[in-house]
Amino acid sequence: MKSFLTGFFAVIVLAALIIWLLPEHDTHPDNESIELPFQEQSEIAPETPASGVADQVDESDFLTDDEVAEEIPPGVIESKPLLVIHQVRAGDTLLEIFNKLGIDKTLYQRFILLDNKSKKRLARLRPGQMLHFQFSKENELVEITHNIDSRHSTSYLISDDDIQVNKHEKEMQVKIETAHGTIESSLFNDGIRAGMTENLIIKMAKLFSWDIDFGSEIKKGDYFGVIFEARYVDGQRIGTGSILAAEFINGKKKHRVIRYADSRDKVDYLDPQGRSRRQQFIRTPLSFTRISSKFTGSRWHPVLRRWRSHKGVDYAAPRGTPVWATADGTVSVIGRQRGYGKVIYIKHGKYTTVYGHLSAFKRGMKKGRQVRQNEVIGYVGSTGLATGPHLHYEFRINGRHVNPLSHRLPIADALRKNDKKFRSFAGPLLKTLDRLKDETLHNSPTETASGNTLNKAPGKT
Repeated sequence: MKSFLTGFFAVIVLAALIIWLLPEHDTHPDNESIELPFQEQSEIAPETPASGVADQVDESDFLTDDEVAEEIPPGVIESKPLLVIHQVRAGDTLLEIFNKLGIDKTLYQRFILLDNKSKKRLARLRPGQMLHFQFSKENELVEITHNIDSRHSTSYLISDDDIQVNKHEKEMQVKIETAHGTIESSLFNDGIRAGMTENLIIKMAKLFSWDIDFGSEIKKGDYFGVIFEARYVDGQRIGTGSILAAEFINGKKKHRVIRYADSRDKVDYLDPQGRSRRQQFIRTPLSFTRISSKFTGSRWHPVLRRWRSHKGVDYAAPRGTPVWATADGTVSVIGRQRGYGKVIYIKHGKYTTVYGHLSAFKRGMKKGRQVRQNEVIGYVGSTGLATGPHLHYEFRINGRHVNPLSHRLPIADALRKNDKKFRSFAGPLLKTLDRLKDETLHNSPTETASGNTLNKAPGKT
């Protein structure tokens, strides 16, 4: 009996163990989701697009990151579905860009058959310009947009039998702004620090070049202030326009100019009394730099190795720096002379100016050519008897050499004398110059203000 009971309990334990080890059947509560059979799921499909054609996605249509890097040609800065943006690099041509993007060469043939003006725009691609290539879903090129600059662009709409050319010009807004500061290291560095552009600094320097030699006469602590036009497109400043008024205090000498247009729209820069500041000659024939050798009766010549007079002024400057005429005149000599190297003589009545050691002449310069003051005539070099790149400049009166730095230069006829209309126009500008100067002189020497916008352009510009 005892052995029977033992066997009975063993069978019960074994059965329980078998039941416990069996897989469980799915028994979901009523509130849980129930899987639909595959057949029912296949009947639930995404909505068909309005076109009636369902888009099918194939993983093979997508490129890996490595494949994308290999697919994008050099110069392409952005590639989106149906759009490629190419930034023009030095040496790029339209044909080369077409080849990089895999565009059919027959389309290029159609572009070169366009009218001359449209063809020239695409033939003269400049580094930094943007080309937008728009493609259709069939991967055919349908439009090219050529962004010429921040304001101008040209679009080329391509169809099977035509290329339609459209020019676009964004609206430009002109604001009146100011900049001012003091000289701590150089006019260029401190002008940039005050918010001026390089072009604006050069414009201001030229306005005062009749009175100041920026290569030798500016000093630490000198003050400058300028009221100018700033040009904006899409809220971004793209450049500067005319200087409306400016002031430069060189040591104890104060110089001010106001831009004024008379009833005949003739423009000149006048002083606060309405007198023209334009002189027949400007002091320096190139952008401000340093003087390496002054006018003197005795100087050690570094090439000839002996003492001799130096009847001009040498301006050290990088090779290729533009050199401009210091006054209106006529080219009387142009060519190469032993000591001067490549040289230009300009005749101004009884006066003659000489520009020596040039690396090259500006294209079109020749004997008998009329030149204007500030017109570029050549470029700094080291031809002739020179140890390094510099400009040798001479000033002669009836053939006699005089010191260009100290000789009193002749003044051109004034555009306008004392005038009530001018005084009324100049008043607000002069008050603004006073305010800028007061702000700077009350701040530390290293502080400057820039980008200040006036609500209204004072007077006619």
